[in-house]
Amino acid sequence: MDDDHDLYLELLLRHQTEVKAFIGSILRDRQSRDDVFQEVALILWRKFGEFNRDQSFAAWARGIAANKVLHEIRQRNRIPALLDPTAVNAILNAFERIASESADRKQALSECLKLLPKNSRNLLALKYELDLPADEIGHRVHKNTDAVYQSLSRIRSKLAECIRLRLDLAGDVG
Repeated sequence: MDDDHDLYLELLLRHQTEVKAFIGSILRDRQSRDDVFQEVALILWRKFGEFNRDQSFAAWARGIAANKVLHEIRQRNRIPALLDPTAVNAILNAFERIASESADRKQALSECLKLLPKNSRNLLALKYELDLPADEIGHRVHKNTDAVYQSLSRIRSKLAECIRLRLDLAGDVG
């Protein structure tokens, strides 16, 4: 049970901004948005045993949030909505499409990182994992600060091009 509790908290904290954004895209009243999010968080906890861990928690949470928002609008008619309830599914689909595009981009980045030479991956790790300033990176890899900036710039450009090509290829296949 503690493992479920910890996992639930980790997933909720990681995805709460997305779920709140979804709710906020439908409801205009701040207090109503906060109330609905709190109720959704409770529902998610109660139903966490039903969550398929092979699926996206954020998508599951948005689906529950959509149902809760629609229920509140229909049953109580107390929440001022920006949209007609029939538009909620369109918003949900848009959120899912964006999440899918983000996942595709992450997959492409992962694949592109594997293609980089070890020294390039090392520079990226020093910069983005250890969050070191350029002068410290330079000291560690025996380069001056300008050379570090230039190397990082070239690596980022290569990654951006690689990602763009992979996404373009994936688009042509799908």
